[in-house]
Amino acid sequence: MKPMADDVPVEYVRAQWAYSELLSSGHGHFYRGPGFPELKEKARQREPFERLTVGERKLLAIGFNSVRGSYFNDFFTGITSFRVEQWTKDQLGSAIVIGYFLWELGQQDRLGMTFKEWIETPPKRPLDEHHPRHEADSAAFTFIQTDPVTIGRWPGFALPVLLDGYHRAVRFWCNKDPTITLAAYVPAER
Repeated sequence: MKPMADDVPVEYVRAQWAYSELLSSGHGHFYRGPGFPELKEKARQREPFERLTVGERKLLAIGFNSVRGSYFNDFFTGITSFRVEQWTKDQLGSAIVIGYFLWELGQQDRLGMTFKEWIETPPKRPLDEHHPRHEADSAAFTFIQTDPVTIGRWPGFALPVLLDGYHRAVRFWCNKDPTITLAAYVPAER
């Protein structure tokens, strides 16, 4: 993980996000082409993201733009870098949830549903087996964070939006230890 005081370039965050989902059943198969089979093998071998080459990170950032950019790049508008901050449950609770996760509540068009509202509102539709809210069903609630979650901005507003890391965020939220914090990539203010 990057030191807390350092600015982290947007492309670094995009590349790390892409690397984290190379093996996912939902999006991993979209990362294809020259260089991706080797990166997927490194991910299988648990090669740390920080040990990837600059070229591999650039390829991952390009892959992110192809696979996820059409939905998420608007939330990066105006952000030139991030800082890693340690967030409390109150900070996470006030972050906005992306529209993708509102369908389960029957509120696809609602602007401004916070993470706290989302996690505390019972779903109105069945959740697929890989849905992040299933993390709350775990008896252990073990919270081990390897990568920060990513916070962007709602297009046209200054509202913080949780973009990536919903599984980690749910585990963090459900943990009973009041002293833990959640590492988050937060837009750096200039």
